[in-house]
Amino acid sequence: MSIADTQKQQQLQRDIRQLSNSLQTQKGESRELQSEVTQLEKKLGDISDKYYQTEKKIEAALVKLEESVRKQQKLDAELAAQKNGLAQQLQALYTAGEQSHLRLLLRQDEPSDISRTIRYFEYLNDNRVARIQGIQKILKESDAVRTTIEKDNTELQQLNKTLLQQKVDIESTLKARSVALGTIKSDIRASEKKLGKLKTEEASLQSVVDRLAARKAEADQKAQETPSAKAEAPQEKTTTKKTTATNEKKAQPVNSAPTSSRSTSGKAFSSLRGQLPWPVNGRIIHSYGSARNEKQRWRGVVLAAPGGSKVKAIAKGRVAFSGWMDGYGHLIIIEHDNNYMSLYGYNRAVYKKEGATVNANETIAAVGNSSGQSQDALYFEIRSGTTPQNPARWCR
Repeated sequence: MSIADTQKQQQLQRDIRQLSNSLQTQKGESRELQSEVTQLEKKLGDISDKYYQTEKKIEAALVKLEESVRKQQKLDAELAAQKNGLAQQLQALYTAGEQSHLRLLLRQDEPSDISRTIRYFEYLNDNRVARIQGIQKILKESDAVRTTIEKDNTELQQLNKTLLQQKVDIESTLKARSVALGTIKSDIRASEKKLGKLKTEEASLQSVVDRLAARKAEADQKAQETPSAKAEAPQEKTTTKKTTATNEKKAQPVNSAPTSSRSTSGKAFSSLRGQLPWPVNGRIIHSYGSARNEKQRWRGVVLAAPGGSKVKAIAKGRVAFSGWMDGYGHLIIIEHDNNYMSLYGYNRAVYKKEGATVNANETIAAVGNSSGQSQDALYFEIRSGTTPQNPARWCR
């Protein structure tokens, strides 16, 4: 082996050690970034949930405001009627003259008639005053209620705006982190490829070195051989060839066998096969039973849908799990009758807590890409006990 070959081999070994160290560092950075991305996804889920709750509060405030406006319109109409009646009374008094009350009293012969007439006038005046004061009080209260509702609505809209900005900020950060994570993974793949190439080169060089060393040893041995040893050489060479052939036969690669893993209220879930609605409008990008990787198959379906789309329960049931699960992101599992379950994963946020009862077609989550998914989608499963079912046979 020449000095140049030795130096090249040493340099290759140094490069391999350096690349190995760099690869380990990159993998560590990738794990840290993935952890940060996971935390951001969880935070995004919390904010999305708050955003959803705020939208519901705003809707309730608007309904309340509309009721107040209708009440105000009714009171305005009543006030207009009262004003019209009062105007007619005043017009009648004006037509009769300022002394009409006095003349009416003077026409009475009996003191009891005069007393009744006075009480009648007092009643009319008190009634008008009371009605006007009552209307004014109601209007004042209505104005106060409307002012309060408008104030609450303004505050809710501001909160909505704040949450929306936070969501935009987190999505932007999440995107940046995902890009960084993609870069790290790309660097790792490139380093692994380069490392593999270097190891192949080292193995090739070592093979050449071993062959040269064996050739040199054989030449040295021949130089020292006796005539009797030379006579035995052909037999030894034949033995060597047989051994080499045997070793080459043993070194043939073997392939291991691949492994695979195997609406309707009042009705039993088992009777709803083929009648259930899909939980979200989208398109199936991974079908039940299709290959997920070399060793796994999909136990459910993946439905591509716009981020934030409403995910709805396919049937009535109880929330058995609601939270984060590695590999599925924000996940919600609903228990139905007869030991059936439906699972909804990859969500941006879940809106129902464990133990909550949900009805068919009720919103339970929002479509997302949590747990590191490359696109917005919903992971959806139906199970009978622990056995996965084909959702396409249940949903129409």
